[in-house]
Amino acid sequence: MHVGVLAGGPSPEGEGSFLSAESASKALGDLGHTSELIDLSEPGFWSRLKKVDAGFIAGHGWYAEDGKLQGLLEVLGVPYTGPGVLASALGMHKPTFKQLLVGKGIPTLPWASLTKAASREEIAKVIDRLGLPLFAKPASNGESFEAGIIRSMDDLQELLTSDGLYSSHEYIVEPFATGNTLTIGILQDGDRLIPLPVLEAVSHNEFYDAESKQNPDLHEYLCPAPVAPHITDRITELALLAWQACGCHGISRFDFMLNEQGPVMLEMNTVPGLTRQGNLAAMAEASGLGFNRIIELMLNSASNRPTYCP
Repeated sequence: MHVGVLAGGPSPEGEGSFLSAESASKALGDLGHTSELIDLSEPGFWSRLKKVDAGFIAGHGWYAEDGKLQGLLEVLGVPYTGPGVLASALGMHKPTFKQLLVGKGIPTLPWASLTKAASREEIAKVIDRLGLPLFAKPASNGESFEAGIIRSMDDLQELLTSDGLYSSHEYIVEPFATGNTLTIGILQDGDRLIPLPVLEAVSHNEFYDAESKQNPDLHEYLCPAPVAPHITDRITELALLAWQACGCHGISRFDFMLNEQGPVMLEMNTVPGLTRQGNLAAMAEASGLGFNRIIELMLNSASNRPTYCP
């Protein structure tokens, strides 16, 4: 096949996605395919899409994994990897994803949404309900960009009024929880779902922030995670429940926090990072599948999608 590897674009995560694209392209070559990089920030990039057999989505963040690119590919009739429009949009907008989790009985941390227009009174009500410290992050962003610990009302108001490069109009806040940061990838092989081994990400910073995610010296991956078998089973069960609830396809990764009550789901990522040093690659190696097989299954997801995928 001749595969268009899509990356870049106007997202704050766009530049970093070229690393995922490079790893994916190398693996596709190893598997006997040809590929070309399609930069989502290039004017008229969509004109190149009709010349490829499939689009391999390696972009991250806005306009790449939020359903917008998936919708364009659907309209153009270009087969593409990973989940469709609905699942991608659900994974990107954290408050909506949280509402779905609650509706399905999947444990998650309590939360509140606040916009940049929030009054001091609205901020005070959130703090009264959730307590301090809090953890705040943009409602539609990844990589922990402009996320941080909130220890006072002034901290939260300062974050909401800041004009950061990566910020959006809306933030989500949760109680700041300490505990193990765990993640699990789910792969699809035809009609069969393959849960990968659970991975624990140990950050050397105060939390698993953007710096520790991007710097291998500031984190450690333990895979399989050193947790009790019943915890692994519960995480797998919850991830599969969320997969079905969101209508995922191909691949998704689910992030958890493990506290005294057990695992609670934090987020879903429908286009996981694909660098050889990333957590998906570590899960692939621990599973025995290997990185190239992961890429092969992702590519296969472009051709075995349901006739209509919402």
